[in-house]
Amino acid sequence: MPYRHTQFGTVILVVCLVIAVFGGAIAWRAQPAAAIPMLVILAAVAVFFHSLTVEIGDNELRWHFGPGLWTYRLPLNEIEWVAAVHNHWWNGFGIRTAPRFTLYNVSGLDAVELKLKSGGVKRIGTDDPAGLAAALQSAMRG
Repeated sequence: MPYRHTQFGTVILVVCLVIAVFGGAIAWRAQPAAAIPMLVILAAVAVFFHSLTVEIGDNELRWHFGPGLWTYRLPLNEIEWVAAVHNHWWNGFGIRTAPRFTLYNVSGLDAVELKLKSGGVKRIGTDDPAGLAAALQSAMRG
């Protein structure tokens, strides 16, 4: 595997923790039974989005969130070009569809943008944009 990197979702984990503490306290005081489903949902979000792992190998780019229950795959020959980019804070975290691209992100604002031959654009968040962009460009040439 020429490239494998995991970014931990610090932002998502902090947001889940803050909502759990304050939301759980408010829900517990108002209606204790409502606190349990909210905490279960927040725990699930934390488990499924606690990290983003990106791999390059076997002529494809793969990425998955958390434990990898579902994996996204993109053949390298479908990528037209690659560039390191900086997202705006309002693009958010998780899986987002913006007007010009689809974003997969767990923390931070850095990403690698993939322009597809089909015309679509995907951005994969990473704390190693230069390394991922270089690994992709190298794998696409090879």
